[in-house]
Amino acid sequence: MIKIISNTLIILFLNLQVSFADTVNIPEDAEQISLIAEYTKKADVYETTIGDTKIAMASFSALIVNDNLLKDGFMDCKVTAYAAPGRGFSCGFSQMENVSGYCVLKDKSGDSLVAKLECSSGATYSLDVRCEGRLDFMSGTGKYSGVSGIARVHMEQIFTPGKSSVEFSGWWRLPADSL
Repeated sequence: MIKIISNTLIILFLNLQVSFADTVNIPEDAEQISLIAEYTKKADVYETTIGDTKIAMASFSALIVNDNLLKDGFMDCKVTAYAAPGRGFSCGFSQMENVSGYCVLKDKSGDSLVAKLECSSGATYSLDVRCEGRLDFMSGTGKYSGVSGIARVHMEQIFTPGKSSVEFSGWWRLPADSL
């Protein structure tokens, strides 16, 4: 009986460590990516209601400001979000749930990549409104052709240009340079 209890506690402890881990495991053949992009203008948002559910489609752009392959490039995203009955979109992401869509990231040389974005939003007593989730790198052109990888995404409100940002960190595999 003691062995069963101790094994159960060990398994529970290991699962908790994995659940609350704040690191991203990077495969050996991949490289780390970290990106910060600031919104360039207020997002274009279109709302509609289907039954009791509010749906919003948003389109926004952000300037990539940190130093990496995409520095001084742009991130253009189109997302759809759902709000629970009785909730609205007036506070940015604070009322949006199940945000999903696609982003095109383009560097200053014109090469680009496509990523799928999914996040859930909310606000807490100590933190501002944000949308936390995942970005999956799907395809690309030029030096990003054949890209793959994932990243954690943290998006602040899309309605405050210049002050709010999109941040993500994770890993990607870029194609090998031509021989």
